[in-house]
Amino acid sequence: MSKTTALRGLIREQLQTVPGTTYHIRATADAAYPYKTYNLEGITFLDSTRDDYDLVVDVWDRSADTKMVEEIADKIEKLFNVANVPSPPIYATFFRDVRNFIDDPDKNLQHIQLHFLVQLNEEE
Repeated sequence: MSKTTALRGLIREQLQTVPGTTYHIRATADAAYPYKTYNLEGITFLDSTRDDYDLVVDVWDRSADTKMVEEIADKIEKLFNVANVPSPPIYATFFRDVRNFIDDPDKNLQHIQLHFLVQLNEEE
């Protein structure tokens, strides 16, 4: 199994501990609200022996208020803020970066986007 596939599995496993179904990149057309999507984007730091990623997690709900997306986002921040999550042969450390409310023209669609820096080391 590749390190990226292993990392995606570890992230999915962690995200499934908070409310809402978890999807990689995009939800299915019939997804029930609330739900979460996540994606990894590579970051390059010169002279680094580890792999660094930007983990982007989007929390979605169909509601007139933001209560549910805020509660889920709070739980995800707690889950991934300065968290070491070893899963041999990979060792991931997560750091909270940015949290943004994304305003949608549909005022019944609530959306928060979270970014985390992921530092990934692997056994040799």
